[in-house]
Amino acid sequence: MRWYILLAHPNPDSFNHAVCRAFVRGLDDAKSPWDINDLYASGFNPIMAGDDFNQFSSQGPLPSDVLAEQARVRLADCLALIYPVWWNEAPAILKGWLDRVLSKGWAYDVTAGGEFSALLKLKKVIIFNTADNPTELLEETGLNSAARQTKDAGTFGFCGVDTVEHYILGNVDTDEAARLAFLQKVRDIGRAQ
Repeated sequence: MRWYILLAHPNPDSFNHAVCRAFVRGLDDAKSPWDINDLYASGFNPIMAGDDFNQFSSQGPLPSDVLAEQARVRLADCLALIYPVWWNEAPAILKGWLDRVLSKGWAYDVTAGGEFSALLKLKKVIIFNTADNPTELLEETGLNSAARQTKDAGTFGFCGVDTVEHYILGNVDTDEAARLAFLQKVRDIGRAQ
């Protein structure tokens, strides 16, 4: 299966970049082709404005950067998202990618009569998140459950992806053993693809 990977962390020395490298090594072990967009390094514009709203009015084409991203997704069988959790959400650059690229008429549609149709043809989405808070706290407070609900069901399930796997590692800044175990788990997940 061919993968398109979205990486959303501004620091190339970050643990999220290490997670991305581990996943790619696993995909390489499995001989699964991949393409990466490091959203910060590529300078992706997350701001929805102007021609982005053509999706709601059919008044013209979407912006060229959105069309280019949609073409990259179309070439993939699966999508991976790698990002830190900041204030219980993805970084704005990734949220903007979702807002702009998963457009009406391309990822989903709603008829004039209100009938919904899911259009995204991905076989699988895998999400790898990191957080500074302890995993136990994130689970007990329902924050991990909320993240899974909004991204897994509310975004990708809504657009038609049946299989979404979501992995969240807490204590990322303080638990070196957990970081190393997570990197091995991520590589093993890549190998299984």
